[in-house]
This record gives sequence, C-alpha cells and structure tokens, in this order.
Amino acid sequence: MITVVTGPPCGGKTTYVRENANSGDVVIDMDRLALALTTEDVEDYDYSDSVRSVAIAARKAAVKQAIIVGQGQRDGTWIIHTDPNVDDRYAYRVAGAKFVECSPGLQVCLERAKHRPLKNQKKIDKGIRDYYAIR
Repeated sequence: MITVVTGPPCGGKTTYVRENANSGDVVIDMDRLALALTTEDVEDYDYSDSVRSVAIAARKAAVKQAIIVGQGQRDGTWIIHTDPNVDDRYAYRVAGAKFVECSPGLQVCLERAKHRPLKNQKKIDKGIRDYYAIR
C-alpha cells in the first residue's frame, strides 16, 4: 500500500510517518535523502544547491520505483510530498495510493517553525505561508 503524506512545512508529515510506518516499510523523504547524500549535518534543512539537486533526482527515481513495486504490496510505502502537482497526484492515484494530509493550520506551523534549528527562518515561514495562500 502506498500512502502519500502531504501538508505544509512543519505540518507534521515526518512525525505522522514515523508514528504509523512499520519496520521494513519504504519511506521516501526529501530531507532524509539529502542528509544521506552529504557528510554535513543538514538537520537544519539548509543543504547546498548541489545536495538539493542530487536529492531531488534521487527522490524522483525512488518515487518512480516505489510506484512500480508498491502496487498491491502488503508492505507499506510512505511518500512525503508537501504539495504534489496535478500530474503527481494522478500518478499516485493510478498506483492506488492513499492520501493523508497533515495540515494543522497556519499559526500552528509558524509556531512549530520557531522551534526548528533553521538557519533561514524566513525561507520556511515563506513555504508555510505559500502553502496556505493557495488553499
């Protein structure tokens, strides 16, 4: 079963997956991929453009493979995808994915962002505000 977890930055997507995934499940998370691709401590989510570029390519390949393998599987596949576009949503639906939105609201996300070790607070605040502006 493929589960696509959506929502704004600081919306609780990673926490949701951590609390619901089983041992052995596939988890595709951009931040975890970026962390795996560098020797730097990027827990502040402020990785270089080079790391981001490679992580995006790795994520696309992982999602593509997960859709192929995940259809009809008993094991879980979790894809964290902040705001999938129309084409991505279609591909997920064709694969039989279930969607879960983690959206606690603008103010909750902004408050959570204050407690993250981010170098660029304005960037994450903008991401949160942009997410809610189109809804």
